[in-house]
Amino acid sequence: MRFGFMFFARDLVQSVGSTARLAEAHGYDLLGIGDSPSLAHDPFLALAIAAQNTSRIRLGTTVTNPQTRHPLILANCAASVAQLAPDRAFLGLGIGNSGVRHALSPPATLATLESTVGTVRELLAGGAVAGGGSKMRVHGGGVRMPILIAGSGPQSLRLAGRVADAVFINLGFTPEVLADGVRWVREGAKAAGRDPAAIETWAFGIGAIAPTREQALDEAIGPALAIAAYILRGDPAAKRIPAAVAEKVGQLLREYEYGEHLTPGHTSNYRLALKLGISDYLLERFAIAGTAQDCKARIAAVREAGIENLCLSFTASPDLARYVRGFGEAVLPAFRPPTA
Repeated sequence: MRFGFMFFARDLVQSVGSTARLAEAHGYDLLGIGDSPSLAHDPFLALAIAAQNTSRIRLGTTVTNPQTRHPLILANCAASVAQLAPDRAFLGLGIGNSGVRHALSPPATLATLESTVGTVRELLAGGAVAGGGSKMRVHGGGVRMPILIAGSGPQSLRLAGRVADAVFINLGFTPEVLADGVRWVREGAKAAGRDPAAIETWAFGIGAIAPTREQALDEAIGPALAIAAYILRGDPAAKRIPAAVAEKVGQLLREYEYGEHLTPGHTSNYRLALKLGISDYLLERFAIAGTAQDCKARIAAVREAGIENLCLSFTASPDLARYVRGFGEAVLPAFRPPTA
């Protein structure tokens, strides 16, 4: 299996370079930086720092969006990272969640996301894109960079299958939602005449590891609620929301506090999950959390569902280095080929 994790660059000076070095030293394959301007520093600045502190690991946004960044800006930033990390940079895109909400903007439409992928890809290849009586070109074009789309429903995942090089299936870790996600990506690929096997498919969700299961689960409640607050919007049937928790999920969506989105600790969102009594459901669906043995068991189940790539969100970790080391030292080696 291949493994990655993402985090927010809340401290460019103290944490980004050291986290990137730690990730590479522990054998992670991918390092992503989230884009949420009210919550963290700029992801492309962070990726530049990460590039200067690593030589092997893949680096990219997980994810940015076309609402707060024009396609030319996206292409320029991506090409800049590609120059610093040749052959290992990628651009991750989505419709936007907290990053657009805090900018007082709605999420992008899927049509906008699709057109942005085409425009950025053309610009990165060194081409010119006409519009408004002029042409756009990007400095540093002429690079081949994978574009990743994060999707959390049938339409966004089918779009990823049509146009993306890689995809994050952001639906949770239970076998049925993983199967749905894989099926939707394949449907999109086949509709576009593409080979589904050529699309790099990753499962995505919360990761938390601690010496005791109780501590890890407690730390994962807030971030699991944060993922649920946007993943579970839309068609309840497509999102496979059980009838037993449907009413409480509706209350979660109404009362979730985006001002504390992915903030570590016992925030009002953490308390909301406890009040609603759906912590167990959220953790089972959205988190790989517990001791090393617990996490290995959950990852084995993900692998049995046909997923060979796993990216974990450490964005609300109270101790980022502990998570990176914990998974890197005690979990990932169980899923790697034995060394000679």
